[in-house]
Amino acid sequence: MFCANGVFAYSMPRWSAFPLSVYLPPEAPESLIVKSAFDEWKNKSKTIARFIYRKTTVAKRNSNVNVIFSEKLSGDKPYRLRETYVANPNFTVDRPDGYFVHVDITIALNDKNGKPYSNAELKAIALEAIGRTLGIKCGSSEEGVMACTDTYDATTLSDDDTFALFRVYRRVNKSVMEKYNK
Repeated sequence: MFCANGVFAYSMPRWSAFPLSVYLPPEAPESLIVKSAFDEWKNKSKTIARFIYRKTTVAKRNSNVNVIFSEKLSGDKPYRLRETYVANPNFTVDRPDGYFVHVDITIALNDKNGKPYSNAELKAIALEAIGRTLGIKCGSSEEGVMACTDTYDATTLSDDDTFALFRVYRRVNKSVMEKYNK
């Protein structure tokens, strides 16, 4: 029996199949930054995470993931996720489990003081939000995007982030995990 770091391995719902259709607002210049974050997850995932990008209003209604931009968000996070998922019958409050059906990612363009985020900060925010959308829990890596620090300075995925994705989708074998856990 193989257990992949049980606390974080399967601690959130995940997608049952890829590719995911993603709606990015075509009129928003920030969409290119967010698309580059989706592409980084795709490229580092060794074909696990795949995405099809949509631009029409019909696609917005029917996509798996919708990206929405907002001037500011209340609270501490510069993004908000609204998740719809089908719960596993073994679902508990401590361990939500199941499969995503739809996720809305709302990304703030400005911090809580009204200062605009830089392009690098927007990419870091998008990388973390996409990681969460893929089912990776914050804190599932010691370094990298999914360490989920408040600085949003990790603008590229680390090996820890990639292995966290592999654990969620059970695409890593015991020998790889033994190397990773050392």
